Amino acid sequence: MKFIVLFLITLSLAFAYNYHGCTLAPDNVHGWVITIDTALVFHTSDGGIHWHMQDVPANTKRFFDVTCTDEIRAWTCGMLGEILHTENGGIDWVLQATGLSKYATRIEFIDENYGWIVGGNSTVGITTNGGSSWEQIWTNPWLWLEIYGVSFVNEYDGWVVAGWPDTLEIGQGFILRSTDGGINWDSLYQTTTYEDYLDVFFFNLLDGIVIGGDDETFEPVIFKTTDGGFNWNTIPAPDSAYYLRAVDFVDDEGWAVGKHGTIIYTSNYGDTWSFQTNPAESTLFDVDFSDSLHGLCCGYDGILYTSDGGQDWSITSGVQEEHERIPTEISYLRVFPNPFREKTDIRLQIPDMGNHTLQIYDVTGRSIRQFDNTAIRLSDHIVWDGTGDNGKRVPSGIYLINVESENYRDVTKIVFLE
Repeated sequence: MKFIVLFLITLSLAFAYNYHGCTLAPDNVHGWVITIDTALVFHTSDGGIHWHMQDVPANTKRFFDVTCTDEIRAWTCGMLGEILHTENGGIDWVLQATGLSKYATRIEFIDENYGWIVGGNSTVGITTNGGSSWEQIWTNPWLWLEIYGVSFVNEYDGWVVAGWPDTLEIGQGFILRSTDGGINWDSLYQTTTYEDYLDVFFFNLLDGIVIGGDDETFEPVIFKTTDGGFNWNTIPAPDSAYYLRAVDFVDDEGWAVGKHGTIIYTSNYGDTWSFQTNPAESTLFDVDFSDSLHGLCCGYDGILYTSDGGQDWSITSGVQEEHERIPTEISYLRVFPNPFREKTDIRLQIPDMGNHTLQIYDVTGRSIRQFDNTAIRLSDHIVWDGTGDNGKRVPSGIYLINVESENYRDVTKIVFLE
């Protein structure tokens, strides 16, 4: 049996992680964040309020970004162009590719099949089969570019942007376009100043937004095009905004984040922007919205979430495993047999005598069976016969058994066979 322990995440400043990428699934509740200073993946099933660590393969490299198409399928990218993928909500993360670039900064999928990564040394990675195979492309002849943003509106038409954050070098900002899925690229614009272009979003073949910042002044940069990128108009940013790192849109509404806790908002496709008050004080590196109300952003020391379009942002500042509050007695959650067909015995020993919940979830995070609190006792066991709360047998597949109390949480995977 594969035993997985997911630590309870508390809000604490004891450990300061650098959260560099975030994604929220279309169901508004499941999502992931990753760290760039250590190879950690955290998952939420309540829209960002609580986070739990997920296991990744040994020797995984540091992450830059994460994306998902739904609550089950997600991908990460990071150092050495390494790409991880899950098809079961993060229960298992598997290595799809490595060596595509010295680092992969951004990953995007437009559906379950078509995806792209971009990164250092002018590298673009392309997949048309959900990541089962990746093709490595260079944006010839611009082989020195540090590409940080990518946006495709279909399997053919896409844009990438380049810059080199925190370096005082002129001419790093580039905007390129492809019309053949990323195989060939044409240059649309190059800066003659210290500007970096770090993210891009296109609504269709003509209208798009590029964001970034000036390395010399830390002023934000916002460009808008209405002709596919051949001409760009500078859009004013709010006076309180700084150097921008990421942008996301849902229809006409958009959010961009950056240095010193900058979050700015538009409701007219980027024509005008206003500042959104939030508790962050340091750089925010990524933002992702699943609809016009629910979103995440992340950066140094913090993950922010909103359920009202950013009118109110709440923060989880840091991650700590709550070892000091868990009693020293041995605790465990064991299941046998696993896999099972008729019934399985769930044995648990939990030193904490407080109230506990024991729930069984499918891989989408939907609760299918909850056992009454009074049935859970110290060193007790519970028999599950494969039925849900409705009394009907559940389909064959992978399920999660979750035991939780105020000071304890344990999750293990179980396989039910018809």
